[in-house]
Amino acid sequence: MQRIRLLVVLLLAVAMSLTGLGSASAGTDGYPTQAPQIKSVYGYATVDSNDREVARVRGTYKCFGGQPIHLWVSVKQGGPDPTAPGSSATVKAWYDTNASHDVYVNCDGQWHTRTVRLGREATDFGGRPLGHLKNGRAWLQFCLVAGEDESLLASESRWVTVRGAGYYGPA
Repeated sequence: MQRIRLLVVLLLAVAMSLTGLGSASAGTDGYPTQAPQIKSVYGYATVDSNDREVARVRGTYKCFGGQPIHLWVSVKQGGPDPTAPGSSATVKAWYDTNASHDVYVNCDGQWHTRTVRLGREATDFGGRPLGHLKNGRAWLQFCLVAGEDESLLASESRWVTVRGAGYYGPA
């Protein structure tokens, strides 16, 4: 029985080392351990001229190898205070990457400027209907988030100008 256990452990160790799942691969893939950074976010959220359910924003980030990381980006508009925690329950419009799917990033230690596609959230978490972005001021959050536990690694937030939310014909 003890021989079988030893054989299973040995086979698992060999398999993990061959597939890169050993403890050595849990490091930083040759990059120094540094915190991800967001250098800048652009001052505009642009509504797609062909589809008002979509908006785009740009930001510049840098991250390093290791854990899986993705971008979570959100634009909120209206309500008493879109900057407040829990404001998704009070805003009039909310677009984010959860609606358009996660945005995985290149974590090679270099600066990358990325245009991120956001989708409109049709309702808040309580089921309240949300509208579309309008030209004017909105609150942008541009965040690098760990893929496993969704922990926030780097974040930049600012007021931006929504543009392109023009006339789309009859609703």
